Amino acid sequence: MSEVLAARGYRWQPPPVLVPPDRAELFPSHRAPSWIDPLLSSVSRSRGGVYTVRWSIGARPMGALPVAIPPSAQRVLSAVWAGPRPFHVPIEHVVEALAGAGVDTGELAFVVPVHPAASDPLRRALAHLGMPGHRIGHDWRTVPSAKRAVLAGGPRLSIEFPVGSRCGGTCGPGCRCGRYLALAHLQFSPDSQVRSLLEVVVLESELLSAVDDTREPFGVRRFETLVRSVRDVLSVHGAHGTQAQRVRLLVDRVFTAALLIGSGFVPGPRGRSHVVRRLLRNAATELALTGVSLTRLEGLVQVADRTVRTQLGFTPLTDYLMDTVSAERERFARVLAKAPVLLENAVTPRHPPVERARALLRLRSDHGIPLSVAVAWCREHDIAVSLRQLARLDPDRHVGKGPWPP
Repeated sequence: MSEVLAARGYRWQPPPVLVPPDRAELFPSHRAPSWIDPLLSSVSRSRGGVYTVRWSIGARPMGALPVAIPPSAQRVLSAVWAGPRPFHVPIEHVVEALAGAGVDTGELAFVVPVHPAASDPLRRALAHLGMPGHRIGHDWRTVPSAKRAVLAGGPRLSIEFPVGSRCGGTCGPGCRCGRYLALAHLQFSPDSQVRSLLEVVVLESELLSAVDDTREPFGVRRFETLVRSVRDVLSVHGAHGTQAQRVRLLVDRVFTAALLIGSGFVPGPRGRSHVVRRLLRNAATELALTGVSLTRLEGLVQVADRTVRTQLGFTPLTDYLMDTVSAERERFARVLAKAPVLLENAVTPRHPPVERARALLRLRSDHGIPLSVAVAWCREHDIAVSLRQLARLDPDRHVGKGPWPP
């Protein structure tokens, strides 16, 4: 895609460091103002396009991953253009770039806002490109506008791709059944036809899923070897249900951890380092709950590095960085070793449900014992634990985000 945009006049700008040192947020996001701010100075001077590949690290709760949720770490292609140009020009450029990436553009769908004032200019631009009406739909969701440096408030266009069968007779562009993958988002400034300024964001994970014709983000070719290695470690064959969820979670955690460790974030107790620690311990927890030795963790991180991360153009993880993974695994093994004694002293059948929930949360806070490990221990010892009470008492719990985080 980058080559196609460059051929169309967009200028290359080297990507910034993963985490800008002057930003307070944990990791940068393409929805944050800091994502576009660095691009604007050169754009405003030259009135030309700029594009750059940047990391978008999802710091969402460390729960399980539903099938349709993309990996926690993915690349985003962000392109900006300044200068007068009609709407159909950047749309055509993005379609050409998607075709260059292997997408069948004959299946693309275009989703415009519901309000006519915003949708009519986009519909005219799509008609100029010869797009038939059945490939254009409305976005009926109420989407809060992301904070932008200059692009808030203008027309928004999503370019989507259908995967799988229809949910019903009315299924079409704009349907939220999960069939349509959002490959790209175009945000125009309100007066873009006079002083054109627009941003294009292309999500790599959805793009790969469209090319491979799958709604499973970890089912793309890039993750084949890693998924196979995780299944071998778990001795899973034809994984379904809970085990399939566990495979996806392990693939995501070791892949994301490898990316962050390779960017200089080693496991630690605070800030960004703590995110890496949680990723590794979350993966190690899944291994422990399945009865797999924690020593397999380093091997999975190495597979993620060798078969995914280095294929993105990064140098392999050094021995020192792999030693940080081993050291974190050993620390967590000591936590698990003392967990039974601590649980036996803190949780008994005589305690009321709310006291048991508080005890488990204290053990996680004070000793790092994952809730999933603590709940599994209670069930093995016929001690009832109310997940409802845990959800009410846990300040870190996000409803609807999956199983308990470590």
